[in-house]
Amino acid sequence: MTTHSPILVTGANKRGGLAICKALVAQGQPVVAIYRNTPGELTSLTNVDMLKADLSQRDSRDALIDSIKTRYTALRGIIHNASLWLDDSLDNLNQMLQVHVEAPYQLNEALTPLLQGVERADIIHVCDDTATQGTKNHIAYAASKAALLNLTLSFAEKLAPRIRVNAISPGLLMLKEGSDAEYQSKTLRKALLEIEPGNTPLVDAVLYLLHSTYNTGNNIVINGGRHLKRQTSK
Repeated sequence: MTTHSPILVTGANKRGGLAICKALVAQGQPVVAIYRNTPGELTSLTNVDMLKADLSQRDSRDALIDSIKTRYTALRGIIHNASLWLDDSLDNLNQMLQVHVEAPYQLNEALTPLLQGVERADIIHVCDDTATQGTKNHIAYAASKAALLNLTLSFAEKLAPRIRVNAISPGLLMLKEGSDAEYQSKTLRKALLEIEPGNTPLVDAVLYLLHSTYNTGNNIVINGGRHLKRQTSK
């Protein structure tokens, strides 16, 4: 049993989730890393407890919760980073709602007693810039992330003041792998800051929220000024 309460990170084995885990470990923070298929680079990190779970399945989430409660008496925080980016269809909408809404709801409810075991805990929902803007190309995805954003407000009110609940809404952080030059140029031009920033802005936002003294129920948007670019193009 660890004497330093860990932070649970979902979707921890790649991209933003992996970057978050690396940053936390570098600061001496123990991590419970949740992955769906294979742990990947997580195996190279120290101070990480790796647990496999399919967050789209209720029985898998139940088993995960039982395992966490068996291993730990307290949690420093939960970072809900697990995400699916699927094409529009009713089946895909249901699957994204399970991962983006049902899983955070269930884990927040079930693990609240562990979060209350420390002086100050944090829940961070990684949402998406489309949650407040909408998108005609990924309606189901944006709707599910909007539900997660609303979940932030409700849990912030319910769990204050001991547990802080905030959201981070990234715009483009990394271009699609294998995308062509035309797609990349068009995508980058959607923001005022026409760069591919990588995962650094997400990690910066996570670390800020974990150390901030006066934030709960808030949403940090990291989109390079995309919302202003939309206004100037109207």
